[in-house]
Order: sequence, then C-alpha cells, then structure tokens
Amino acid sequence: MPPRPRRRRPVTFATAVGALAFIMPGLALAKYYVRTRDHWLVGYSFLISAVTFLFYGHDKLQAKHMNYRTPEKYLHVLAMMGGWPGALIGQHYFRHKTRKTAFLIPFWGIVLGWQFLLFVLYFGVI
Repeated sequence: MPPRPRRRRPVTFATAVGALAFIMPGLALAKYYVRTRDHWLVGYSFLISAVTFLFYGHDKLQAKHMNYRTPEKYLHVLAMMGGWPGALIGQHYFRHKTRKTAFLIPFWGIVLGWQFLLFVLYFGVI
C-alpha cells in the first residue's frame, strides 16, 4: 500500500492575519536589541514561544489519543506570558484550536494586547 499523500495546511484568513501579527514583534525586538545589545528579551521570546508550541503539539497528541488534555487556561497563560507567536504557529502546524470560538476570542484578544504593547514600546507613544 503506497503512503498517503500529505495534505497541505490551508492558508486561511486567520493564518494571514497571524503572519502579519509577527511584523510588530519583529520590529520591536530588533529595535530593542539594536539599542541595548541585550539578548535576554529576544531569548525569552523564542523560549516561551517554543514552549507554547510544544504545549499545543502535546495537547493535539493527547486529543488524538483521547487522553488527559492541557487545560485551555494554561494555553492562554502561556500566550499571555509572550508565547503567542508559538501558539499561532502551533495552531497552524498542528491544526489545533482553530475552530472553537470560545477559545479563539480570548486568544485573539491576547494577540491584540501584545500588538498594542509592542506598538507602544516601538514608537514610544507613552
């Protein structure tokens, strides 16, 4: 039996918006690094995003095997701690937590909150 062809992940409106959401953090982190030459914030951002991505993968695996799941509030806390980029990538890569409106509304609120914070930090509005 030949291997099944792998399905492509669809590029949806949410995927496009998610991709655009990486612009402001990239600019803000680059500006911070150029000003301070401090690696800790950049490293923290990548670390918390990687951990969040792994949590999404683990939760998807648990869902497939009908085992104990990661509570949604933990996924939201990880996103609030700065792991929302890993969450966006995990949602797209694992096709996980992409349709449940009760989960997505607070999640996109977190993403928008981070976008606002990074905008303020980047442009020095406050």
